[in-house]
Amino acid sequence: MNSTGDSIATPLVRGMIAAALSLGTAIALVVVPALAAQVAGTRSSATALDAIIIALNVLVLGHGGGIVLSTGVIDGAVTLTPFGLLGLLLLISILGMRRVGRALQLVRDDGVLRLRALRDAGSALGAYAGVYAIGMAVLAGIGRSTDSSPVVTSAIVSGAMVAVLGGVLGILWSLRREATSTIPGVRVLELLPAPFGDVARSVLLALVGLLGVGMLLSVVMMVVSVPEQSSLFDALDPGIVGGIVLTLVQLALLPLLAVWALVVLLGGTVGVGTSSSISLDGSATGVMPALPLLGAFPGPGDFSAWLWLLLVVPAVPVVVGALRLVRDVEDLERRDRITAWIAYPVAVVVGVLLLAGLSTGGIGEGRLVHLGPQMSSLILPLLGVVVVSTGVVLVALASPVVPWVRAQTAALRARVESAESAEGSEDAEFSGRSGRGEASGARADEGADGTADEVSSDDDRADDDRADDDRADDDRADDDRADDDRADGDRAGDDGDGDGDEDAHADDDRAAGDDHAAEGDHGGLDPDSRTAGIDGGVSRPSGR
Repeated sequence: MNSTGDSIATPLVRGMIAAALSLGTAIALVVVPALAAQVAGTRSSATALDAIIIALNVLVLGHGGGIVLSTGVIDGAVTLTPFGLLGLLLLISILGMRRVGRALQLVRDDGVLRLRALRDAGSALGAYAGVYAIGMAVLAGIGRSTDSSPVVTSAIVSGAMVAVLGGVLGILWSLRREATSTIPGVRVLELLPAPFGDVARSVLLALVGLLGVGMLLSVVMMVVSVPEQSSLFDALDPGIVGGIVLTLVQLALLPLLAVWALVVLLGGTVGVGTSSSISLDGSATGVMPALPLLGAFPGPGDFSAWLWLLLVVPAVPVVVGALRLVRDVEDLERRDRITAWIAYPVAVVVGVLLLAGLSTGGIGEGRLVHLGPQMSSLILPLLGVVVVSTGVVLVALASPVVPWVRAQTAALRARVESAESAEGSEDAEFSGRSGRGEASGARADEGADGTADEVSSDDDRADDDRADDDRADDDRADDDRADDDRADGDRAGDDGDGDGDEDAHADDDRAAGDDHAAEGDHGGLDPDSRTAGIDGGVSRPSGR
């Protein structure tokens, strides 16, 4: 953007003005509480100038620089960075450069960077970082006293790092724009080439989640140890204003303790002084500064081995980030997907190591000379948690293993259901046959009994019929003999009067008729009457 005669609009000037405003805000952030504490501190002999010098030393320390103390109580360099104050300073830089980016109008209405947008943004950022670093050097020089002296070199370097990091984030934030009906939206991460925008989004999600886990553990430990912290606070007796200042100091240190808690959850070791450390194996803590916040640290002793199950807790944010990454890159080419899968765990590990490294430091040259995570104890468990968590997600969602397992499981379930159905059919058929067999057996028993009765009745009737047939045969034999006798008599008569042949023929005809009658109704004759008839028949002549 070119400058005009009516306003100062060049990127360099805008960057320098933004740096001056950011430095002024940062100074007010630390000086106001220090002056309030000095005014309220009736038992303190420090002047307002002493309060300002102390505030400037805290400002250098908050940027990540170092100061040297020679108070008699603490002698030596202090390099422990209060992460809470560092976060506020970064936020101030982000907001300052965001205003510069919007004023430079780096994006056109069609959502594309305008001509020379990168050059103007770089010029503004360079001016901002240069002025900010120089201002920190000046403030470090002003903050020197007999008891404390900031390290100017560390103040310049740390100030420049905060300005650059905050300035880049502020410019990127200024590019973001919501979509309207006529103007397309602009997303910061979408400006990065694929798949690095998706990787950056997932990494940020995982890191924020990890910091949240560490903060949650710190808050829980503070809540549990409220009685110990209260006793330390009462022992200091800071008063109302002093209590407010002490509370602000502890809030500035709280994010630092959150990073330490995260390191412990990841399986690392945090040193809290010489021969003192905290890990999932146990705690070995000695004498520590009388800061109420430090009362949240567990007492010395060994922890249960079950505490190592807490490694699952930091794995959850890593899994969430990996799930988001797999979903975002599923439509990309295979090469881009593999690049994203490799870049994600590497970026998460590097980010955690940077946070852990920045949280290390020391206070003086005594037993608190080494504070913070022991990096050598963190690398291996951190790699294990991040790589294993990411690998599980990739195997579950981005590989053919799970679909193959599901197919095999479905096939096995189908075979089991088919076998169960066949077995159920066989059981039903067997039950049906058993029921029919029992019914048939019952009917067979009943039929056998009835048949036996019928056979007995038939036998009785057969015996009666045979007896009747025998009696009928006897009757026919008697009739034949009677006929024979009559025939003989007739023949004898024929010999006497000459008419015997005709009478004989007549008698034979009557005998034949009698025989037919006897065969037709012999079963209905009474045996006694038949016997009487036979006995009453004509006797054969004595001559025969």
